[in-house]
Amino acid sequence: MKRICRLKINIAVFLASVSLGCGALCFPAKAAPTYDDLPEGMTAERLTQLNDAVIEWDEIEDLVVYWNPTYTRYFNAAQSNVTELKAGYSDFVDEVRDQLEEIDGAIEQIRTSQEMISSLPGSMVPYGGAVIPKDAALQALQDALNQTKEGRRQLKGALHSTKTGLNRSDKSIDIRLRPLREQMISVVRGLVVSYKQLETNRTMVAKQVELYQTIYTTQQHMFAQNMATALDVQAYENRLNSAVQSLAQIDAGLAQLRKNIALQCGYRPDTEVVIADIPAPDVHFLEGRDYAADRQCAVSGNPEVIEAGRVKNFSSYGFQLRDLSENEATGKASAKMDTLYAEIQKQTALCEAAEISRQKAERTRDSAERQNALGLLGRSEYEGLQMQYISYEAAARLATLNLTQAIDTYLWALRGIMTLE
Repeated sequence: MKRICRLKINIAVFLASVSLGCGALCFPAKAAPTYDDLPEGMTAERLTQLNDAVIEWDEIEDLVVYWNPTYTRYFNAAQSNVTELKAGYSDFVDEVRDQLEEIDGAIEQIRTSQEMISSLPGSMVPYGGAVIPKDAALQALQDALNQTKEGRRQLKGALHSTKTGLNRSDKSIDIRLRPLREQMISVVRGLVVSYKQLETNRTMVAKQVELYQTIYTTQQHMFAQNMATALDVQAYENRLNSAVQSLAQIDAGLAQLRKNIALQCGYRPDTEVVIADIPAPDVHFLEGRDYAADRQCAVSGNPEVIEAGRVKNFSSYGFQLRDLSENEATGKASAKMDTLYAEIQKQTALCEAAEISRQKAERTRDSAERQNALGLLGRSEYEGLQMQYISYEAAARLATLNLTQAIDTYLWALRGIMTLE
């Protein structure tokens, strides 16, 4: 079976994000909707939206249901023969296990990077084409590690959820494939969030390239007038080249990830898609929510809790064992929901703080530009303030994406997509 090429960049979570679409590209998909045969509930206007080359956040669910190669593969198999579907599950298990091994490798790489960064002297270290505080670099690596581990948990959850769904032969195909379908949708959404995170980094590095190019050109002119040394010119040329190289690497990563997203949404490999901006997250999401009700909904609807509550041995010992298993699973599910709730609180606070910092940095940058135009600010100080704003601007955007992901994960938990390990 063909496999989608993995993304080789520092954000190793991408390895986890490309979790379910591989291995199905050589299988025929179910017939896509046409204007003459619209599915129930779909309008001609909606079909037109889905048929363009722009992937919108609110289109992902429909794109997965009607065109995702993996989901439609299983849908076709289920329609033709339930037995064939269960046989195909073994292939799915092999694919997921292969990807789990790759994710374990990515985790090891991130840990190695953490050790390397920690061992560097000083408080500033090179990272992503820029020199940033060591604490920030370590935090970025830790975030990547956490996201990669979460991706691994999602994969294992998909494995368990799919098995549970496929074993319910007395239920309809739609019900049996719901865990896989919703897991696929959540994975593709995670891919899109990851893409936008990398795109934000790309914007930051592109601005760094622009700034370094300007300074480098200025240094060349000053050198020609004996106002700068050759070492000064060389230093800025090195910074510019490093930023340009980072930009090229990010562009290559974006292209590959964009291709992966397109494939997950059923587009042909040669289709040039556009990943639309994600709507801004609701910073007031938790206000007015009944968390106790949310937790009860997530816990009672979690497949692992439901499975733990099944009686497998109708003896007194069997019922006792069922009670123990159910209580354990319920406790884990409740604790996981508490963690997801706390994560939204944390990301909301970080999002608001990052925006305040961005606004302050923007005012400082504007003031620096005015002073620089009047010759009242040294070049190194001016460069530092410009770079500072670029970093804060990117941090604010990344914070909104992290909040989007936290809210989306919480909402999926309410629909049963939540692993307990």
